[in-house]
Amino acid sequence: MANQLFNESLEITQHIWREQFKVEPMRNIRMPVLETQKIVTTVNFDALWTDSGLRPNANNLAFLIQNISDVRESKKQWEQRLQSFPVRASLLVSSDDLYLLEPHSDSLQPLASRSLNIEDWREMLESSKPYLFTPKALVKFRQGQLSLADLEETVSERSFSFILRQQQQIDEAFTKGIKSALETVKVESNDSFYPRIQGHIIRYSIAYLAARILQDKNFFGTGQSIHDNDQDPITLLNRMIRVANGFFGNSKKSESFLVEHTRESFDRVRQELVEHIGYKVSFALTDHRDVGSLYEKAIKQLPPPKELSGKEWGDLNRHYTPVRIAERMLEALPLERLRPEERYIFDPAAGSGSLLLAATSRLAAMTDIPMGIERQKYLKDHVAGNDKDEYAKLIAQLRYFLASESLGQANEQITNTLPFPDAERNFTCGDYEKLNRDNLPIRPKVIVANPPFSRDGNTEKAIEFVHKALSWMEDGSQFAFVLPQLFLTGTGQVKNARDLIGQQCQILETWQFPESVIGTNARQSTCVIIGIKGGFQNRLFTCSRAIISTSKLDETRNKGFLGKKWISVVNPDNNDWSSAKYPPIKTTPNTISLGNLFYVFRGVELNPMYKPIKDPLENVKCKQYWSLQWKGKDRLLASINNIPNDKRWIRYGSEYLKEAHSINEFLFDLPKILVRRRGSSNCTEPLVVRLDTIGFCPNTDVFCIIPIAHAGKHNNGFLVNEIPENWNNLTYEDQRLWLLGILASNLICELSMSKRDPRGISINAFLRLPLPAQVDTQIIEVTKQIVQRDQNGESIPDQDDLRHYLNELVENSYGNPKWTSIQRTGISPELKAWQNEQEKPTKMAIGQVLEISEDQSEVLMYISRLMDDDEAEGEWIPLPQELPGWALDGTPFEVQLSKDIKTFEQLRERPWALRKFVHEPRAYLTNEELEEFLRIPELELPL
Repeated sequence: MANQLFNESLEITQHIWREQFKVEPMRNIRMPVLETQKIVTTVNFDALWTDSGLRPNANNLAFLIQNISDVRESKKQWEQRLQSFPVRASLLVSSDDLYLLEPHSDSLQPLASRSLNIEDWREMLESSKPYLFTPKALVKFRQGQLSLADLEETVSERSFSFILRQQQQIDEAFTKGIKSALETVKVESNDSFYPRIQGHIIRYSIAYLAARILQDKNFFGTGQSIHDNDQDPITLLNRMIRVANGFFGNSKKSESFLVEHTRESFDRVRQELVEHIGYKVSFALTDHRDVGSLYEKAIKQLPPPKELSGKEWGDLNRHYTPVRIAERMLEALPLERLRPEERYIFDPAAGSGSLLLAATSRLAAMTDIPMGIERQKYLKDHVAGNDKDEYAKLIAQLRYFLASESLGQANEQITNTLPFPDAERNFTCGDYEKLNRDNLPIRPKVIVANPPFSRDGNTEKAIEFVHKALSWMEDGSQFAFVLPQLFLTGTGQVKNARDLIGQQCQILETWQFPESVIGTNARQSTCVIIGIKGGFQNRLFTCSRAIISTSKLDETRNKGFLGKKWISVVNPDNNDWSSAKYPPIKTTPNTISLGNLFYVFRGVELNPMYKPIKDPLENVKCKQYWSLQWKGKDRLLASINNIPNDKRWIRYGSEYLKEAHSINEFLFDLPKILVRRRGSSNCTEPLVVRLDTIGFCPNTDVFCIIPIAHAGKHNNGFLVNEIPENWNNLTYEDQRLWLLGILASNLICELSMSKRDPRGISINAFLRLPLPAQVDTQIIEVTKQIVQRDQNGESIPDQDDLRHYLNELVENSYGNPKWTSIQRTGISPELKAWQNEQEKPTKMAIGQVLEISEDQSEVLMYISRLMDDDEAEGEWIPLPQELPGWALDGTPFEVQLSKDIKTFEQLRERPWALRKFVHEPRAYLTNEELEEFLRIPELELPL
């Protein structure tokens, strides 16, 4: 039987709020709720109001009216559900009473509940007092805010864990749905045909996901009844095509293909999708960031490109930039310095549209762009994209569509959607290499891009892109590029591009990511370069950030953690970027390059036809073989005991090696130091060094190092023109042991990090490692003891006092410098500190960097909410880890500060407590324009 009191309560509420606030509720909308501590299920909400009447997301749920039957059980159940749900107030209606639920000021306390009758409720709605639960008080929607980016500000702490758990449930459901769908046809499919079937299933799954999201967000209208067949992919996609074609129309081609080629298996594909991502889960709180993450998970299931090539797969783009990283790239650009009419943003390799959507979102959040109807035209005209693949823009359009539908429309005057760039003029389909300043779709003042990383012969396309993009820009233009990490340290054409950008631009920020962060199937380390063309003469400092460890990559990809920050200097005079690669270490005593004291050469590369052998062969020149896989953990000695019996020797000669290495043939037989030249930074021992007393011939991944006098030669460009005092009085063994001890120390490992590229350390970089200008003979003695321990086969104690003492001696030789280390393996302490701050409520403050310390580790900063004295000029604090590069020049900013930070002393302990820096608005205004802007006519006195 219908609940008369519920209908009356709903009718009164709708009428009063419709008249006052022009908002309507959504009816019968499926929502996720926390049924137990771990289980998220879906429940129909009878009537739900959102901020400004927008489609629901995690930030905008304002008020709920729910019909309950059994008062005792149902009321208790709904109170438990709403305790964690991010709605700000609720009205539960039984057949006899109304119960108003409001959050307690202490989020850990149960919801406050009070009983009302219908007249009490009417009076509260009609009262002029601004009750907290009314839309007048609840509507706090900020233009440009989409959803989870500001979750900790707008959703109480009680809801934070629920939202994260619901996201995890959706991730797992979608992943399982795709995998299960793929498995249904795997057995029946012809192996050579299966990759195409996989591609069509994945495309179909993405389309079904998109349709389900919009279905749960009430896209098809309010008050509709829910039937089981509404979740069937065929039915739902047919409904979608009637209102929104594009990608959904393309998915019907996949449907036809699957019907034809998988026969009865297609019915099981549909069943698996419904089972995992049908009504069992709710997508009502999902936003475009979640869609980006889910899309990436789907295309990761695709076969390798060589098995799935062809134009038809362009919409399943593989060059994917995670949405949160794309957003942070746009946040790091000081667009406020450009006049609104100048802010044209262009992505020449747009792919699936992450950077385009981030650009539109960034512009939409700015307060000085046109409003009303003109706002839509402005956003459509000021963002442009291009991609070689004509199908790539389909998925980009889909993501814009979902983002816009997440926002919905507030009213007839103000539209809060994110319009796709003008499809005819502002999204072109061509090769960006053929673009020039005359045929660009717009004249960009900002270029953002993640260009292809492929090679064309000896040419790196991403590096060539830098030359192309710079030719499109004029002074004052801003840019943010995703490039191979090799850009920071590479030689040849990479160095030429780096020199060019260093000479023509001021670099605001550099970021580094390990492999698998950017690019769905990519295994390449990447970097992001953010800057402004021109004006570098006034620029001294750059903000650099790096993540080396691959642990918890999801925190970077999905939530925007960018790693450890330090201040570096990209010198335009000598184009030295080493301090941007890794935090610099300033050693006080004089140093000498390693190449001035030692000769360095590579090991040999075997001909694949001639593998290592057990014993030397008669009448064939052979040498004892060595590979660093036999190095032995924590040892300094290259022991013969670690070599497998069947791999002890190699044949030596031009026919047995890819290169004969005849010029260094006799040197292989000498005692020497062996160092790994290849290897990533994110390993437990990035600088592997071992002493060879046998006379091994190592493989090509190893540097061999011999004192110059012993080798009788030196590397090109390095002369023995400077040596430590008494150097020539040391024996060759002492010289080797001294270098061995230094290379085995923690400090030299840190010093080498700035010299590395993603594949290891080049011979030129290795030769330039700085060595102390004074020889400490104690280093020789301690190193000798460690080697002797290895020769005797002694075990290494857990607390290795010898290695600890060696580290102290080496540090003393370099003047005991301070250094900043970045976590190479495991979870970094910065990540933990960052995570802790994300959940804390914040307050807004005004700040400014006034000065940077000589060692660049601290800044003198003014922060309004921490200054007891308005005349105070600021205090010194460690570099705030989220401080943007543009703020280093003293630009004022707004910033969010964790509410429990009351003093600078507390902030020094928690530098992550400052976050979400916002550039001062309208920085482009001249003094006259600023005066005009700030003039308030009502306060002007008549003459």
